[in-house]
Amino acid sequence: MPSTPELIPATILTGFLGTGKTTLLKRVLSEKHGLKIAVIENEFGPENIDNEILVADTQEQIIQMSNGCVCCTIREDLRSTLADLARQRRAGALQFDHVVIETTGLADPGPVAQTFFMDDEVAEHYMLDSIITLVDAYHGQAQLDERQEVRKQVGFADRLFISKADLVDAPALRALQERLHAINPRASQEVVAFGSAPIAQVFDVKGFNLNA
Repeated sequence: MPSTPELIPATILTGFLGTGKTTLLKRVLSEKHGLKIAVIENEFGPENIDNEILVADTQEQIIQMSNGCVCCTIREDLRSTLADLARQRRAGALQFDHVVIETTGLADPGPVAQTFFMDDEVAEHYMLDSIITLVDAYHGQAQLDERQEVRKQVGFADRLFISKADLVDAPALRALQERLHAINPRASQEVVAFGSAPIAQVFDVKGFNLNA
């Protein structure tokens, strides 16, 4: 019998504008971590990383980075981008071991996660490893009050990274952590300096549970 190809793990990286997703992605795309990662970046919105890190033909959808990572912007829908990456990987045109999808700051991660289960071609090649949500300690309480999409990003998370904790005092940070736990008690919480979350905490979390 032919062996079943191993599924490619995928991480969804989400969080409201200014929480530090782009800083974390810049590290992924430039750091010498020894991992071959494909980053799919939703190019809409002010946070995209193209201008600062990608020096390449803007018509090129898929760009090989110097550290072995692959970066591509979504010019069609996510399903077709994932399918195209899987086809190129099978053909030997691209090498990568993990996919990271950065959503825009206003995105509901639910439909992104559904892509991995509702589409047969995607489900055949990918496994959703985790949804990681960044929360800004300074603005987080107000954003949770005012933005339904922020509450959804927290609710879907398998792991929560709290950034900018140096801008608030200990009681304010504790109050935010308690609120995040009340919204999503199953997600672990990590307070991270801006963009400095250890790569091992971002990948291979194996935290996503569709039932949860």
